[in-house]
Amino acid sequence: MAGRGRRARCPRTVELPGKAGKGRGATIAGVCALTQRAGRTRRSGSVSTSAAGVADRLQFPVAAPRAHGEPGHLVVLEGVDRSGRSTHARLLEEWLRHAGHGVIRTSFVTSRLAAPRIRDVRRQADPDPFETFLLYAADLTERIEQVIMPSLRAGLVVLVDRYAYTPIARAAARGVDLVWLESVLAFAPPPDLVCFLDVAPADALQRHREIAEARLDADGLDAYREFQEGVYRVFDEAARRWGFTRVPATADIGSTHAALDRVVGDLLDGGGADAAHRRLPASLRGRR
Repeated sequence: MAGRGRRARCPRTVELPGKAGKGRGATIAGVCALTQRAGRTRRSGSVSTSAAGVADRLQFPVAAPRAHGEPGHLVVLEGVDRSGRSTHARLLEEWLRHAGHGVIRTSFVTSRLAAPRIRDVRRQADPDPFETFLLYAADLTERIEQVIMPSLRAGLVVLVDRYAYTPIARAAARGVDLVWLESVLAFAPPPDLVCFLDVAPADALQRHREIAEARLDADGLDAYREFQEGVYRVFDEAARRWGFTRVPATADIGSTHAALDRVVGDLLDGGGADAAHRRLPASLRGRR
């Protein structure tokens, strides 16, 4: 994993596993160029990350608190689609601010450079998993350079709605080699805590079934469900090695938020925020 002292950067060349690289040179070069542009357009001030060595690149665990070398805390929420990541990231931000912590929240696919291309790729019927993954890597690089590392250096709590683990799990679910995926994103600073919102894909989909059915036909819905089940399997099998903290997310929003508040509070100050800080608005009580 990336350590302290030098800026993270995309490798000049990315070797794809097996025969996957044939005919993709221009795509990969373009994606790596995006990550370099993200670095050049970062806000003023040096960014304290570095490329990891070969030995580190084959490991992708959550490290000991503040192993990224900065005074802030890096807290990540992961899970399958519709597991409640964005909702709970927003609620955690609100509650931590109320408890007196300096907080910043960053979300998946918010890069000014990579996000438009990612949206285009998502509209394709059968997107290339390597291109998609490398675009996600470009998005992550910009977020690390411009938001995550400067905020950690400032001593803030950085709440990340999906980090390096989501693009790895999505590509692995489409058959890309897991070790290779981990090695490409090994430049990412190690989180202090990763909360895995543990809910079965079928249950998560049921929460928003009407929306999904409006967007997809029966075949598309089946394919989407199968893909999310593959993503869940990757998370489930790698959770112990990656050091995830499992948070059951099948209950109502209030119960899940209270569980998240406890584990995040334990990281920050040895205990959850005051019970008053955990009270949900009436509109959210009992919601799933």
